[in-house]
Amino acid sequence: MIWHLHERGFLPLHDPARRLDDPAFADIERLGADLPQLTQARTFRDKCGSYLAKTIDWDEVFATKTDSEIERAFKLFSYFASAYIHAPGLPTVARIPAAIAGPIVRLGQHLDRPPILAYASYCLHNWRRIDPAGPVALGNISLLQNFSMAGDGKTDEDWFILVHVDIEARAGGALNAMRDAARPIAERLEATAASLHAMNQTLNRMPEQCSPDVYFRKVRPYIFGFNDIVYEGCFKETPQTYRGETGAQSSIIPTMLMALGLTHKDSLLTRHLEDMRKYMPAPHREFIRTQTCVRDEVLRLAPTTPRVKTAYNDCVREVIAFRSKHFEYAVNYIEKKVDNPIATGGTPYIPWLRQLIEETKSYYLS
Repeated sequence: MIWHLHERGFLPLHDPARRLDDPAFADIERLGADLPQLTQARTFRDKCGSYLAKTIDWDEVFATKTDSEIERAFKLFSYFASAYIHAPGLPTVARIPAAIAGPIVRLGQHLDRPPILAYASYCLHNWRRIDPAGPVALGNISLLQNFSMAGDGKTDEDWFILVHVDIEARAGGALNAMRDAARPIAERLEATAASLHAMNQTLNRMPEQCSPDVYFRKVRPYIFGFNDIVYEGCFKETPQTYRGETGAQSSIIPTMLMALGLTHKDSLLTRHLEDMRKYMPAPHREFIRTQTCVRDEVLRLAPTTPRVKTAYNDCVREVIAFRSKHFEYAVNYIEKKVDNPIATGGTPYIPWLRQLIEETKSYYLS
């Protein structure tokens, strides 16, 4: 998969494919469109097989389809897998049927990502612009795929995901500034701080149309991970375990940490965050790995260049603000509603998020 940094940051340069027009995918597209109704009626497990009877030549798909079309196919089958396993009100199951398992595994192998619904499919490739000439921004973007029906959680589900899409678009300024070594360091840091501030302004809007109650009941149940799940016909039917969809699979903050030199003490938390990278698109993982750190240059210039020191501290402040708001939402949207809160990524997030905030504060320049 080819990706180059551009003004939208980690979002695809070209808008995600809205549908697969190939007749071979007609029933798959129909299942995607019917999925919200089937999940609400609790009949997805019983009826999905009738939509997926046609055999797909995946070698031909990989040879002839665009990256955007392949991403759409992976997104659809990722939604199918989660709808099958996470079915509120139905008995638990430990197997994904071959008609879903085979395609999602093939697609995941092609894209070098685990065969489960993750942030790249849930957010990065799950939107369209209402006005094609307008910005990628709240008010001009809508969701391509849902679990929920209109009038029964769809508005909150849409807003939850689209806030993240807007954040990704706002991050483009920071990513480009940190990558532009030809610019003076003060300008790069100021542009980064402004971009991070715009991200925080968007994150602050989450409660406008996504209520904690609806998120907890209608959105969250479908984005947990898979624990000891058999993918029929794959992996020699050895049970597989994968993390659920989480914002920790976004590449923005890891890039900013690398660029600003904000490191954390080795712990289960840092190892978990490192594990999250395998759920990111491969080019994004490489982008993080090759990001140059500016902290040494900042430390060298800060004593004699107040502008550099101020701009760097502004960047750190915005990272802390982002993490603090995330912590606030974790409390309001999850912790207050459960006895033993575990994140969709499978982590004890409350103490971990506190740790991240406190460790980041230590990087302010005095």
